[in-house]
Amino acid sequence: MKKFLAFLLLILNDLLFVVGAAFILAAAYRFNTNIGLILTGVFFMFYAYLLTKKGR
Repeated sequence: MKKFLAFLLLILNDLLFVVGAAFILAAAYRFNTNIGLILTGVFFMFYAYLLTKKGR
């Protein structure tokens, strides 16, 4: 039961990160396309780093 709850919290954490990143990116794209593209790359790199850290 405890592992299942930890798994649900892990999924919730990932979901909140992706939703928050989507809102930030939407605001950045409305402001300036180049800033939005740079932030998209930063979020992808950060999320890839987090995923590799979880895999260890």
